Amino acid sequence: MAQPVIPAPLAAHLESLPHLRAGFERFLAACFDPDAVPAATLERCRRLVAALHGADPAACGPAFANLPPAEAEALARGECPPGLPPADALALEIAGCIPWRHHDLPDAPVLAYRDACGERAAVTLLAALAMFDALCRMTLAASRLEGA
Repeated sequence: MAQPVIPAPLAAHLESLPHLRAGFERFLAACFDPDAVPAATLERCRRLVAALHGADPAACGPAFANLPPAEAEALARGECPPGLPPADALALEIAGCIPWRHHDLPDAPVLAYRDACGERAAVTLLAALAMFDALCRMTLAASRLEGA
């Protein structure tokens, strides 16, 4: 992945640990694999997870793709935009469970996503969603530590 994927507030805390930062960057790039899950799907999920955390998506990492304004606005409200491809709607249904209900994630949308997009895409999506959630939490915590 050409661009950094660590959110700027968190990256600043890793400046003094370049080996850790580089390793974390490589790990995240593997989780956010646009060859397995389309960049627009990753971006929709990233924005939804940020919205569910009450976070600014720009603070939770760089964008993977540009979205139409109406889609971005719906996602900022924590809603699934209408008219998405079925696989993206499934990805957002799964993403909606990750921040606060990951233990209650139903099998049906995960299996439907796997059937529609393949095993690699399903595994990549689940890893990316977990990392979006973790990055939002770490970014929010880092910004609170700076204000303390």
